[in-house]
Formats: sequence, structure tokens, C-alpha cells
Amino acid sequence: MNKMKLLAGALLLSAISMPVCAQNSTKHDSHYFVQGMGGIQLPFTPGSRTKLIQPNFGLNVGRWFIPDVGVRIGAEGLSSKVMYMGEYEKFNYLNFDADIMVNLLPLFSKRSKSGHRLYVLGGLGLNVVTDKGAMADVSLSDFGHNLRVGMGFDYKLSKPLTVSLEYRLNNTADYFNGLENNSTDWFSSLLLGVSFNFGHKTYKVPAIPAVQTMAKPMSLYEQMQAGVNERMNTWMRRLKGESKADYLARTSEETIEAKRLEFTKEISTQMAGNRSNTNKEDLLYNTDSQLLGVVFTDMPIITLNVPLSEINSFKTINDINFTNTIYNLNPDDSFEILYTESINPATGKTYSYVQTEDNKYVDTKGFLPIAAIHQSMQNDIRLQETAKKIIQEAKEQNILSDHTTITVTSKLVPTERGKADYHINYRYTVDDEFSAQDDFAPGKYDAEASNASAAMLKIINESLNGEFAEYMKAHKTVHINYHGSADSKPIKSRIMYDGKYGDINNQTVTINGKPETITITTSDPIKTNEQLSLLRAISVRDFIHKNVVKLNNMKTTDTYSVGVAQEDGAQYRRVSVTFVFHDIAF
Repeated sequence: MNKMKLLAGALLLSAISMPVCAQNSTKHDSHYFVQGMGGIQLPFTPGSRTKLIQPNFGLNVGRWFIPDVGVRIGAEGLSSKVMYMGEYEKFNYLNFDADIMVNLLPLFSKRSKSGHRLYVLGGLGLNVVTDKGAMADVSLSDFGHNLRVGMGFDYKLSKPLTVSLEYRLNNTADYFNGLENNSTDWFSSLLLGVSFNFGHKTYKVPAIPAVQTMAKPMSLYEQMQAGVNERMNTWMRRLKGESKADYLARTSEETIEAKRLEFTKEISTQMAGNRSNTNKEDLLYNTDSQLLGVVFTDMPIITLNVPLSEINSFKTINDINFTNTIYNLNPDDSFEILYTESINPATGKTYSYVQTEDNKYVDTKGFLPIAAIHQSMQNDIRLQETAKKIIQEAKEQNILSDHTTITVTSKLVPTERGKADYHINYRYTVDDEFSAQDDFAPGKYDAEASNASAAMLKIINESLNGEFAEYMKAHKTVHINYHGSADSKPIKSRIMYDGKYGDINNQTVTINGKPETITITTSDPIKTNEQLSLLRAISVRDFIHKNVVKLNNMKTTDTYSVGVAQEDGAQYRRVSVTFVFHDIAF
């Protein structure tokens, strides 16, 4: 039954929505008709199909209009059957319907001019049961709706006479067959018909003027190509007085290709206007390659070779302007820069860009916004000033000699667009002959007891609580690596650990690039230089976490690396520390 409903819906949709079909001829026939029909009716109800088949008759009056659309009204019916309580019961009914018909033949055959029709129909009307028979007590009503769809074929025998074959599907109310199942009833009809046609009227239908389609506007690329072709046609003409040999030499394949490229650049550049300056969006910089990247709103990024020492001249996108720019226009109407020049506003130096295969597509992975670069440079300047001040104070207090150098370096490492990791490294060196005076004494591990490392710790404290405090935000991630080293002199005397940093059990460390574990407790003396190196690194961690309180609110990862030199001497007893602040946003 679902399949029948789908078929019925499809036919009804076709009948209602079929577009009016234009014929090759402008002559059309309009006429009235009276149609008598007879055939069989078959309900879709349980039972033997052969026993359910009943005769069916109909009478219709209608008219075929132009072009190939008809309407009719009529009555149809006689009797139908249903299996009721094990017996086939017969009852009488009659349908009154109004139909609309659409001729499909012009879509498939030129014979549509002959008067034959292959049509679909759809209609609605009233269903009346006139004699319920055995179902008189069960049927709820004598009246209900009737919806139908179908398909038929008319064969024109003569102008007044047409025969037809028609198949229909009818949908009516649940009462129709006397059996209630909360579903509408369906039955089909197959009918032969004879029509008497009269009132013919043949006339011409005015031809529908052809729809004037507007020409599609030319794209920028098509306009450029048209301009190039026009110039090429002019250039290809033989000049007055030019010999054939000279003409052939002037218009060789190589010169033709070069001339077309020249015209392409000229016209593309004219169409682009001052796009390189009006469509600037942002400046990026890569400190490793020392490339300044210029971002445009509608063109690929270009890069200029600008040394780090000259980057202070470019603070915003407005600090850079281009001249002598040559463009190319792509088939998708996008422009790209083939050549341009920019003059440094501070120094007058000219930077040139020439498009090559290597720089045509720029990977911005290693670039940061120019504002982030300048912020990093300012931080580094303040950091160096802090270090210089602390070292000078220590020297004035005779804590450090002129032979100790404390080095602080910082670097932004891009991770993704607009984000970077901030690396800050603190380390120091002492001239060999002054290491015993300024650095760790043999067997000592407290970083605060070493003049050089104590000065470094003070720089760490002031810088992290000062210029770098903005990067220590709660719940952000920071990785800190502490490094301690020792010389190779064997430990012969008994060195006891005072427990200042608690027992250290199976602490993972990196030794020569390989992970190992070290244990140090108060119950056992220190026996190896690796243990001494680790204690020196842990003493740095202890100081930092006590003095840089903002670290306690961050997601901190502490790691340790230790090293033991192959030589003896105080210059190999060192500590250093590296911070990596992750996901710094700009």
C-alpha cells in the first residue's frame, strides 16, 4: 500500500506541476468532448484479485484547452466487493470528480500534432455509497472524499472521434469498504473510453519572444587578457618599411612570449593601482631568518631582508611604504606582487622584493607580530640593565670581581599564529684563576653561598618579579630546567648532606643526554660528583620557588640536568637555569 501511495503522489505531482509545453507549430486545437467509459474496478483489500474485480462505467464532459491542458467533470462507478466475515460482499458506489489533464506527448514525440495524447491526470471529488448491502450496519457514512491520479492515452480516429485507455488510482474514506482500520481505502480502475469531440477551434498562438540573456560581465583577468591581446595584435603587425627577415626576427617565439609577459605586467600593474600601500594589513618578523613579512588583505605575504639591528625602524604597518611595484593578475582575479621596493624611513636604505619560486609562498610559522618583537627587545634591554646594576653593586661591595660574567638571554620562539614560547636563560662564567674566589668551594652545593651564583639568583629574582612578571599568569604553563655541574676531582673526604632540601629519592636527571636517577639522603654521605651537581641545581630551584611566588600559581614542570667535567678545577663548578613560558599570546 505504501508503494501505491508513493506512485499516486508522484502522478498527482506530475499532473499538477507539469509545465506547459511549447510545440513547434503555433497552431493549436481547442474543443469540447463527451466521453463514455467502461472497464473494471479492483479494490486494494484482502481477498482473491479475480473475485474482487467488478465492472465499472463512467461518463465525462470536458474540454481540451491550449496548449495540451484539459479539464473534465464526470461520474464513475457501479459496484465493488469486500471480504466481510469470510464472504465476498458486494456494494454499490458512485464517484463525482473534477479532473485536470496534461498532455506529455510533446515531450517525447513530434506526433503530438496529430491529435494523439499521452496524458497524466489528477482530480478530486465526492464518493457516495448507494447500496451498502451486508455492510449497512458497519459503515459509518454514505459520503466521503475521492482523490485520484492516473495516466491515459487518446488515439484520434477522426476529428470528432477519439478512443482512449485510462488507468487510475482512487483514494477514499475509511468507510468505503465497510471495514474500519484507521486508514483510507484505495481502489484502481482500468477503463476504455470513446469521446465525441465538437466545438473545434484552431488558431495561432503568438510566438514567445526569445529571452534576451545579458552578457556575463568580464572578470578582471578576462579584461586584462583582452587588453594584452589587443596590444599583441598591434605589435604583431608588420611595420612600414620592415623587411620580411626583420619582421620574422622581431616576432620569434621567444620575443612573442617576452612581449606578452611584458604587456601582462603592464596592464596588471595599471589595474592594481596603489594596492601595495592601500591594502597593507600587518607586519611580521622572523628573528632567525631576519625577514620582515608584510601581510596584505587580498594578496600573498611578501618578505624583505631586514637585519635585526634595523628592525626598530618598523614599528607599525604605517612605517613601511612601497614604490615601483609590479603586479601580476591571476585567473581568479587575485593580484600578487612580482617586484617592489621599500625605503627605510629612518635610514633611507632601500629594501627590494623580487618574487622567486623560493619566496612565492611564505610559511609564516616562524614569524611573530612586529609588536611582539619590539616588546621582547624592550624586555631584553630592561633585563640587561637589571643584570648590569646587580653585578655593579656586587663588585662595589667586593662580592664579585671583574672576572665574573653573568649572561642573561631571552628569545621568543613562535609556536602558532599570534602565540610563542618565551625562553629565558641565566648563566655565568668566571675566569679560571678566580673561580675559587667567586664560585663554589670544593664539596659545596648551596648556590647562595657562591658569590657568582648568588648574584645570578638576585638577577633572576628581580627580573621575574619585574619585567617578566606579566608572563607568570595563574594556570599558565612554565618549564624550568636547572643545571648543576662539578669537576672530575674524586670525593675522598666525607661530605654529609644537611637535609636542607629534604631527602631526594630516585630523582630523574639527565646526564650526558640520557635519563638516570640519583638518590641523596641525610643518612648516607655524598659519594659522587653527580650527587653534588644535582644538589647545586636543587639549591637554585629552592631559592626560586621561595622568592618568585607567582610561580606557585602556574603549572610548573621542573627538570634537572647534571654534568661532570673530565678536568679538575673550580671553573667547572657551575649552575644555570632556563625558563620556558608557554603559549604567550600577542
